[in-house]
Amino acid sequence: MRFLLGLCFLLSTLILLPSPARADYKLCNTTSYVLQGAVGIQGKGPTPESHSQGWVRILPGDCASVLAGPIIDANYCVFARSIDAHQGPTKYFSGNERFCTLPKDFLITGRESCALRSYESNDFIRVDTKAGDDWTTTFGEPRKYSLDDARIAGAQRLLHDNGFRIAKIDGIATKATTRSVMAFQRAGGNEPNGVIDDALITTLIAGAEEEQKRAGLDLCNKTNYLVWAAIGLSGPDDEMSSGWIRIEPRQCAKAIKGRLTQSSYYVYAEAADDKGQTARLDGRPLVWSGRDTFCTKTTRFEITGRDACTARGFDERRFMRVATGGKPVFAVTLK
Repeated sequence: MRFLLGLCFLLSTLILLPSPARADYKLCNTTSYVLQGAVGIQGKGPTPESHSQGWVRILPGDCASVLAGPIIDANYCVFARSIDAHQGPTKYFSGNERFCTLPKDFLITGRESCALRSYESNDFIRVDTKAGDDWTTTFGEPRKYSLDDARIAGAQRLLHDNGFRIAKIDGIATKATTRSVMAFQRAGGNEPNGVIDDALITTLIAGAEEEQKRAGLDLCNKTNYLVWAAIGLSGPDDEMSSGWIRIEPRQCAKAIKGRLTQSSYYVYAEAADDKGQTARLDGRPLVWSGRDTFCTKTTRFEITGRDACTARGFDERRFMRVATGGKPVFAVTLK
């Protein structure tokens, strides 16, 4: 099943490679995904300050500056995730250092009490740096692509996200890959030259974003409060829960990406007031729930199975069942 970023998918198989470079602090991408990167800085001394900032978009086979200037005497941490245009689960490059984030561009002072301040939180990876040096951190997959190979693999993945049949995402510019690139270019009214460059990648991203609008499960927040939501699945081969999905007031968020394949899904959501507590309406908590029990956590999670939540160290909440009627795209209104 295909899930959005708020549905936690920790990629322990993905690798992180820090190395010196001749530039500002840069993040490089040797994966087949378009990434969004962020940096967290923890100061040193008796009264250390911390902050986090993002996002910088990093195309496959490319690098992007996340901070200007040389490294200072502080602890640096980085985090990256795949963009929402990709089908399938969001890929996370994460560690054990928690910093506050937001879905859109942010600059946040402090790393404590993220939820109480209406922020998301993500676990960043600590990077060993040296003051005075410029630095590059490279995100990679187990298949060790070069920058050039990663660009090709990224184009292959984005072609798949645009509905093209791609046999393999392997970073090899086969004739089949070139034909698919040319077909995509012709469909967009562009010269079918088969060239894989930044312009093609950018156009493929725009096409994939349009594809996402025509499929998946959307959660729409019709209240004036920030809403946090979680999704549950209950099938013979796929029983799990994941969250949290941040939904701004009067906005919608994609909870499941790709065509819906099950007849029913499960949703839990609760609104938060300006103090980070559960909002109340007419004296009652503003919560959307039902009869079906799934496991949750207070932080980002993806939990396999829905039984014995407490015994496994999880919280337990009751989700409401959502019948999609077999539609490829469905919206749930929270009001």
